[in-house]
Amino acid sequence: MPQSRPGLPAHVQRLVDEVTHEFVHRLFPALRGPALLACPDEITAAACIRAITRAAKKKGTSSELVDLRPAPADRLGKVTARLRDIDDYVPDEQVPRTKLLILDGFDRLEGEGKDAPTYPFRSKFQFDQEHLWLFMGQDWRKLSRLFGSYTLPLYRAASDITPTPWRMTAKASGHKPNSMT
Repeated sequence: MPQSRPGLPAHVQRLVDEVTHEFVHRLFPALRGPALLACPDEITAAACIRAITRAAKKKGTSSELVDLRPAPADRLGKVTARLRDIDDYVPDEQVPRTKLLILDGFDRLEGEGKDAPTYPFRSKFQFDQEHLWLFMGQDWRKLSRLFGSYTLPLYRAASDITPTPWRMTAKASGHKPNSMT
């Protein structure tokens, strides 16, 4: 059993390990679709990022963390600009080695007038062959809405790997979970 890091309670470490094993599973990276993960705080998020990137590296997959929090729309726009257009389709055998791209602070794109950058992102991201995607934030309710509302462009674009205990705050507010796993 993995040892808990100083400052991280054993029950939280167990959930971090579960999330890691769910994301970086036995068939990773070949069969890994995009996922969303809400962590209750920055310490837990950092632990998840460390564990997932370490596990991905063991599977031969490099990782990149993009912190969207300081300027979510602007930073997501820069990620979108890096993605190939559908017209630039590359046959599978010519696709560069897959990289894990973790977008932290993705929940900050939720809300009236804030989710506009997700429209151009979805049009490129859904055809992207070069990256594995992990969308992270601290507010599960907002992430769930971004990926669970049929009126928004990211509808069903990622499975929810957030452990149930980390969703509890959102449940208390009356929001119903939309797990797609």
